[in-house]
Amino acid sequence: MCGRFSIAVRIGYLADRFGVSEPGGITLPLYNIAPGEEVPVITGSGNAQCILMQWGLIPSWTKDEKTSPAPINARAEGLNEKKLFRTLLSRGRCIVPATGFYEWKKSGNEKYPVYFRLKSQETFGMAGLCDSWQGPDGSITWSFTIITTSPNSLVLPVHNRMPAMLKQEDEKTWLDPKFGAFEELAPLLNPYPSVGIESYRVTKKVNHPSFKSDTAVQEEIPVTNTRLGMWETR
Repeated sequence: MCGRFSIAVRIGYLADRFGVSEPGGITLPLYNIAPGEEVPVITGSGNAQCILMQWGLIPSWTKDEKTSPAPINARAEGLNEKKLFRTLLSRGRCIVPATGFYEWKKSGNEKYPVYFRLKSQETFGMAGLCDSWQGPDGSITWSFTIITTSPNSLVLPVHNRMPAMLKQEDEKTWLDPKFGAFEELAPLLNPYPSVGIESYRVTKKVNHPSFKSDTAVQEEIPVTNTRLGMWETR
């Protein structure tokens, strides 16, 4: 699964990168995004727009938001099998901007977080599905789920899934309503080539969703503690 990611860019960058107008109330950068949080998401074709959406899909037909399962991920291999995802595949595709994502590697009896990003350190788009839900009071909530695919060779030692990272040249196709068949879109959801990605261990503080410091995306470097005569990590 993809359960945490970052959008470590300043306000105004997404407008240039994706050719959209950023919505009011946007907060950037975001270093440790967790399910349930609102983030900027790109949707629409030709007239693409950026909308603040909640991470955790609430289908439009949901009767009670509190009882909705709100999936944060959707497996690429099953998009054409589940009715919810099959419907949104034709009318609710979106792009979730990111500068990196986290997975946790098991080592003995513990797990530690690993951060994955493009070697170029550029922003990329994760394939997603979105929908809008109208509450009893008439308010509209936009929400999304991130599509996951099988891991490439870099991610595999850490986790058995990774987000479907779109190549930049495929982003317009992903949003284009002319394409809606699973067979047409599935090739866009293949694992991103490992040669273009790098990874490194980061602080365990990212285990806590409340940790929002920019150190969340910095490499964890061992430092010598001469007083204790031992190695520590920050």
